[in-house]
Amino acid sequence: MPITGMRDLNGMDDKKVIDLDAQRRKKKIISKIEEIPPLPAAANEVLTIVAENPKDIRRLEQVIVHDPSLSLQVLKVANCAAYYPVTRITTVKRAIVFLGFSEVRSIALSLSVSSLFKGKRSKTGFDRQSFWEHSIGVAMISRVIAGELELKEIDMYFTCGLLHDIGRMVMDTCFQKEWKQILKLAVESEMPLIKAERKYGYPHNVIGAWLLKNWGLPKVYQRVVATHHLSPKNPHFSLEGGIIGLADKLCHDIGMGLYKSRAVDVSSIAKAIGLGKERLELLEDHIQKISEIAEAITQTWL
Repeated sequence: MPITGMRDLNGMDDKKVIDLDAQRRKKKIISKIEEIPPLPAAANEVLTIVAENPKDIRRLEQVIVHDPSLSLQVLKVANCAAYYPVTRITTVKRAIVFLGFSEVRSIALSLSVSSLFKGKRSKTGFDRQSFWEHSIGVAMISRVIAGELELKEIDMYFTCGLLHDIGRMVMDTCFQKEWKQILKLAVESEMPLIKAERKYGYPHNVIGAWLLKNWGLPKVYQRVVATHHLSPKNPHFSLEGGIIGLADKLCHDIGMGLYKSRAVDVSSIAKAIGLGKERLELLEDHIQKISEIAEAITQTWL
């Protein structure tokens, strides 16, 4: 990388060289993102339900039933030990009654999105099961935090939490050589994965936001995914991004994360989003149970 202040033989300073490299890198990433299949129809339907009528039980049931693979997976999850079903659940309707509309809707969305990046194995050594456990854990905790803050549309926060690290799946799928080098750097240098990504110019939050834009998801999802690592001191910090960032850190703190956790002051984020100390402590008491459910769900479908 050129040293700041140096000029090349053509008289172009290093800042312009770096900018050109960044533009080429962006073009390359976006080109690969455009090759990724669109969100499955079921996922789009679930997101539409969230936006238009978040309590349309009949519509949710039909979306799941008309996708045999999704229906089978939802029933497998509903019958997993984490939910303690007394008798076997054999229909989607009964799963909705037993688990609750919101829970089944979230499970269906998680299954649909993850189907695009199917399988535990990765050619780069990336642990996809741990990735999805973390993503679902962040999604569930984000929804709980939004509920504690008495916000509207709390399921939007589940979706943002589920997708917050999706850029890493893009890297693992489309840029395996670079991603393998990033993972190696993170392990050997014992640094947070986001820091290793930035050294290579491939931060997952930016890539994830580009993917969501290509999928046509609302701008709020793109913005939250792009900014969930910002600190409260950053002028672009937002309530939505802060909720996802807090949930992300809480997951890492109980060992449900990927590689070394970045240094984050949990109390400062909680304060910035209006979550008091007592409610934060109550939330932390529930996180272990959430991690058990996230683990059980991913073990069921992967």
